[in-house]
Amino acid sequence: RPFLSTLCGAIRTESPRCTAYRLVRRLLHAPCMVCGGKSHGSEVCANCFESLARTPGGVSGLSLGKDSIPVLWREAYGGLLTEAVYRSKYHGDWGTARLLGACLGRLPRPWLGEDPLVIPVPLSGRRLASRGYNQSLIMARQAARFWRLDVKTLWLEKTRDTARQATLREAARTQNLGGSFRGSEKLDNQRVILIDDIMTTGATLREAARAVRACGGHVIAAAVIAHVPRHQRPTPHARIRQADV
Repeated sequence: RPFLSTLCGAIRTESPRCTAYRLVRRLLHAPCMVCGGKSHGSEVCANCFESLARTPGGVSGLSLGKDSIPVLWREAYGGLLTEAVYRSKYHGDWGTARLLGACLGRLPRPWLGEDPLVIPVPLSGRRLASRGYNQSLIMARQAARFWRLDVKTLWLEKTRDTARQATLREAARTQNLGGSFRGSEKLDNQRVILIDDIMTTGATLREAARAVRACGGHVIAAAVIAHVPRHQRPTPHARIRQADV
């Protein structure tokens, strides 16, 4: 039956390599990477597999000054993968970040013409040291495997630590990030797809795109796991998730 494997990078009939991987997971009683239930060797159990198959992705426009770019997303915020994002982000579950990247990689190719580069939204040095890894980088590498694109990890950096976006009301998010990203001169005349985990107001992607454009690059699209609809966005009195504080 169809088998979701980040090892092979596809949903496909099992290859010999996948069969061995699945056997190891079964012997270790490895749980479903989405719900934590029994998976019988698969990375995703049958129930989650079916639920994800029925969950539509989508695309939203993100304004960048006078023009806009498409942002592909795998689910509306609050779906099955949203909890997986928080596990990958705050609980050291980098394996789940690979699975999320595979989910991104199965979205429609968000470009036409010459192949772009894939660039993850970076963390500040302080936050990277605290977390130990950048989940968006892991996701970007996995998605790029599906799309057969190159990933550039050092061409965009976050030069200063900022308050967590999730703790801020919408109006303060852009100000919080202002000038915090810096691009490499190697971005000149390069086409770029940005990768992040969740898009709420789009402030992070806009500021990252601004830094790419300042170096002569062209951000043609972005991709995220979850998109937060306007009616779900935080208000000044909204309760913030414990993990986000």
